[in-house]
Amino acid sequence: MNNDLKVRSTSAKTTLRPMHAGDLAAMHRLAQQMSWPHRPEDCAQLFTLGAGIVAVDAAGLTIGVGLRWSFGDVGTIGLVLVAPDRQGRGIGRALMTALIADSGSRALMLNATAEGLPLYEKLGFVSTGLVRQHQGRLTAERALPPAPDVPLRRAAPADCAAICALDAAVFGADRSALIRRLVASGDAWLVDRAGQPAAFAILRPFGRGTIIGPIVAPSEDDAIALAAVAAKAAPPGVVRADIPAEAERLAAWLTAAGLPAIDTVTVMLRGSWPVTRMGLQRYGLALQALG
Repeated sequence: MNNDLKVRSTSAKTTLRPMHAGDLAAMHRLAQQMSWPHRPEDCAQLFTLGAGIVAVDAAGLTIGVGLRWSFGDVGTIGLVLVAPDRQGRGIGRALMTALIADSGSRALMLNATAEGLPLYEKLGFVSTGLVRQHQGRLTAERALPPAPDVPLRRAAPADCAAICALDAAVFGADRSALIRRLVASGDAWLVDRAGQPAAFAILRPFGRGTIIGPIVAPSEDDAIALAAVAAKAAPPGVVRADIPAEAERLAAWLTAAGLPAIDTVTVMLRGSWPVTRMGLQRYGLALQALG
């Protein structure tokens, strides 16, 4: 990476450099300025799993940050943040250009807001679908809607390899380090058929409460059942799930449960994504930044 990449500024030069652990407080500050929900521990986990770049002004203030994650021949880009008072000066483009360059020849995925979409299109990303963020506040007295009756059980440590394999089959690449970290930080449930894990969902702390994801299943009935058991186990407070727009029955169940759609982002790819296994679908993202 060019560690002294110039970007347009109203005053002095802005430089880019690799992110290190000492930048986490600045990254969290930028997330707060953008009203994003990430806690300091969320920022730390995302950085530990990937790599980042920061934009620094002439006074040494961090005014932008972007992260990337590599999974074999593919990767994702996310958490690209620029201080509100420094936007419109090319800093976001410079961060994205550097993240793409550092990703090498990998195919890349990101989830774009409406504001970022034009830039990502200019950088070679192509829209492939939509993801809707469902979120709401559940109380201890919540009454959840009925869910399909499928054979569910809580995942045990011995199931982690099977969960990683299911995720790899539907994502198109091995994300074992990520999935193991998510399982360790929360709770997971399986659809178990004839003693074989056929689907899974993870519930873990994130942002203002908890998030359900990933959700990987062969059918929408399985996905709804997994979302239901996770929502039932969630502590009172904000619960979130990021699901593909075409999962209309899952969306209807989440809305009836008190988790309506509050935002939509566009899934974008740069390069050729690996073929995923037929018969499985990703009904819930780990996180918009992670895919």
